[in-house]
Amino acid sequence: MKLNLPYDHDTIAAIATAQGDGGIAIIRISGEKSLEIVDLIFSRNEKKSGPLEMESHHMYHGHIVDSESNKILDEVLCVSMKSPNSYTGEDMVEIHSHGGHLVPKKILNLLFKLDARPANPGEFTLRAYLNGKMDLAQAEAVTDVVNAQTEEGLKQAELQLEGALSNRIGEYKDTLVDTLAEIEAQVDFPEEEIDSIAKDRLIDHTNELIDNIKTLLNSYEEGRIIKYGVNTAILGKPNVGKSSLLNQLIMKERAIVSPHPGTTRDFIEENIDVRGIALKLTDTAGIRGTADEIENIGIELAKKKAHEAELIIAVIDASNDLDKDDIEVLKQIGNTKAVIALNKSDLELKTTENDLISHIPKDRIVKTSAKFGTGIEELKDTILELLTKESRRSEGNEVVLTELRHKLALERSIESLRSFLKAMEASESPEYLALDLRVALDSLGEITGEVTTEDILGRIFSKFCIGK
Repeated sequence: MKLNLPYDHDTIAAIATAQGDGGIAIIRISGEKSLEIVDLIFSRNEKKSGPLEMESHHMYHGHIVDSESNKILDEVLCVSMKSPNSYTGEDMVEIHSHGGHLVPKKILNLLFKLDARPANPGEFTLRAYLNGKMDLAQAEAVTDVVNAQTEEGLKQAELQLEGALSNRIGEYKDTLVDTLAEIEAQVDFPEEEIDSIAKDRLIDHTNELIDNIKTLLNSYEEGRIIKYGVNTAILGKPNVGKSSLLNQLIMKERAIVSPHPGTTRDFIEENIDVRGIALKLTDTAGIRGTADEIENIGIELAKKKAHEAELIIAVIDASNDLDKDDIEVLKQIGNTKAVIALNKSDLELKTTENDLISHIPKDRIVKTSAKFGTGIEELKDTILELLTKESRRSEGNEVVLTELRHKLALERSIESLRSFLKAMEASESPEYLALDLRVALDSLGEITGEVTTEDILGRIFSKFCIGK
C-alpha cells in the first residue's frame, strides 16, 4: 500500500558502497529524472545509447562520458530499474564503476551538474517506505543488516527485513480489528447491552491477545543484547592476566603483556562475538593501592568503566592468596552481572572457587589459563548462560524485539487493552470501548509505520548511512 506522506520528487544520487580503496564502487540514482540524466553520460559499447533504451534489470557495459568535454571518465557497468520494480519504487539507475577515492566522486559530481542532488542519509530507504515497498519495521531492519556484529544479530535483522515482525504485528491487529468491528456494530444500538456470551468471548480474546503481545514484549532484553551487544569490563589487580585474557578472547595480540605491575594505565577496547552476542570488551588498569598519580588516574577510570558496564569479567590470580586488592576488585561487581576468571590455574592453586563463593555463585567462576588458552571456551559458555538465562534464546525463525521504539509501542497497546477490559467490566458505552481499541490499534500501527510523524521518520532515517 502506498502511503500518502509528503516528500520531494527530486532525483537523488549517492555512492552506495564504502568509500576508499576497492575494486568496485556503486553510484545510486533514484527519481523521476534518473534515466534521463544517466542517458546523457552513459554510452554503451555497441552503440551510443543509455538507460532510456536499455531493458530494465539488465546489466550493460559501457563508459561514462562527460557530456561537456566528451571525455571518458571510466569504463563501467550500468543497470536501470524502472518504476515500480525497484528498491525505492521509483526509476533507478546503478553505475558500477572502478573503486577508489577519485573515480566515483567524479561520476557523482557529474550527476550533480545534471540536476541530481545529493541524497540525505537513508533517503533511498525512506522513499522505499513512502512508496509502500516496505513498512517502517522492515526499513529499520535494513540498517540492522548493515550494522550486524554477529551471526545472531544478522539473523534477527534478516527476519525483520523479510517481514517476520510485521506479520506478527499484523496478526495482533487483525484480532483487534475483529473486536473493534463487533463493538462498533453496537454503536447504532446504544440502548442494547452486549449480551453476556459475546462479552465473555470478547474478554477472552482480548486477554489472549495481551498474553501474545507480552510474549513478544518479553523478548526485548534478548533482542537488545543481540542487536547492541553488551558493554563488558575486564577488572583485576595488576599482573593477574587481564591483558592476556583479552588477547585470548579476541585471538590476537592486542594488549601489551608484561610482568611489571601497572603496565596498563589507560583502557583498551575491542569487540568480540561470544556465542552470537557482541561483547564490547574494555581491558582496564590494574586496581591496587598505589602512590603513583598517573596510575591512580587509570585505576579511577577502571572503576568508572566497571560502574558503566553491563557485564564484568573479574580476573583473580589463582596462584596467589586473595588479598585486599582482590577484595577491592570484587567490590566493584555490586549488582552488575559478573563472572570470575580464576586465572593462572595451570599453576599450584592457592585460591579456589570456595574462597570466592561469598562474592559470586560458584557456577559463575571459571578456571582459566590465559597463558595456555585453557578455560576460554568454558568462560564464553558461562557468559552466554548468564546473559540469556532470564530470556528465551531465539530458535529457528523466531523473531525477537530489538527496538526500544517497538517495545514502548507494545506497552502502550497493552495499557489500552487493559483499559478496554475495565470498561467492558463496567459496561461502558460502545463508543467509549471503541476508543480504547483504536488507541491500541494506533500503537501497533506505529511499529509498522501506518501511524507516524515526520519527527519519528527523521529520527529513524538519520541513523542510516548515505546511499542506503
